[in-house]
Amino acid sequence: MIQTIKKTSLFCLKLALILGIFGFLFWNAAKATDANGKNVFQLLWELPKRFDLLGAAFFVQLFAVSVTIWRWRWLVQTLGLVLSVKDAFRLGFLGLMLNLAPMGIVGGDLIKSYLIAKKNPDYMSQAVASVIVDRIIGLLVMFLCGSIFVCLTGFAFRQEVLARTFSQIVFTLTVAGYVCVGIVFLPFFSKGHVERLLTKIPFCGTMLSKLVRSFLLYRHHKICLLKAFAITFLVHIPFGISLYLIAKGLFGSVPSLTDHIMLYNVVNLTAMIPLAAGPFEFVLEQIYPLFSVEGIRMGVGIGLVIALCYRFVSILAAGLGIVYYLSSRDEIREVAG
Repeated sequence: MIQTIKKTSLFCLKLALILGIFGFLFWNAAKATDANGKNVFQLLWELPKRFDLLGAAFFVQLFAVSVTIWRWRWLVQTLGLVLSVKDAFRLGFLGLMLNLAPMGIVGGDLIKSYLIAKKNPDYMSQAVASVIVDRIIGLLVMFLCGSIFVCLTGFAFRQEVLARTFSQIVFTLTVAGYVCVGIVFLPFFSKGHVERLLTKIPFCGTMLSKLVRSFLLYRHHKICLLKAFAITFLVHIPFGISLYLIAKGLFGSVPSLTDHIMLYNVVNLTAMIPLAAGPFEFVLEQIYPLFSVEGIRMGVGIGLVIALCYRFVSILAAGLGIVYYLSSRDEIREVAG
């Protein structure tokens, strides 16, 4: 009973936060008008759309998602687990759909771990490790892409406080992330006593211990990890291209392709916030007006509209997971408890 109350309270709190974020963003976008007295929604309605670019954005995202699924299957097989291409794509699209779905549905990563463990009952720890390491690799490459592109685009050297702040966050996460991974592979970490010490850290000790344990399972598969890192660039750059295609398809005159690749990798840091939606849209809306095209600043609300369309395209790309979800509802309920 108490557990149910806690889950319901957390759900309501998260839902209130999401609704609050979107309410503020829509209100702010609706009241802001250009020189002609039009807000972004009126402008969007009147501008001609490039549906070919919007369609291309969908297929670019589909390609990037497929690469992430292939990378995960690679990590799974490295640890000796059996996972066919068909099952990998089924579980991959299911996990993606559940990660994008409304709150209350158990996370996609947990589902992937559970279902692959059912196929390999003696490899539960390896199943969990493959999902954790896959997620960490995605984050580390995103940090690195963000650091590279904030420098290439000059975003890191701008005078605006927001630009400097986000650039510093990206640099800090990049350095901290790669240093931590490097330390985990040092010989003394394999002894086990460091892992036991980590569990004693308040609040996050157990999680840190699981992260270390997961990476240690790949200790003797460094070539596999390096290949996984390399192939992940085929994920984060296409996602940025998709964001650019959406912006171009909706508004025509927008910042450059490299700016959008940078924006995706910087703004997507909000994926670490445990909310189904809201932070990505909020941050993109705050950063987008910093850019200008032919000396004209991007208007209020444009970042919000682009982010919403990007999320819609992501949901379409994850739609293949619906089929597997409908055939696996009992298993998903079992995991959700």
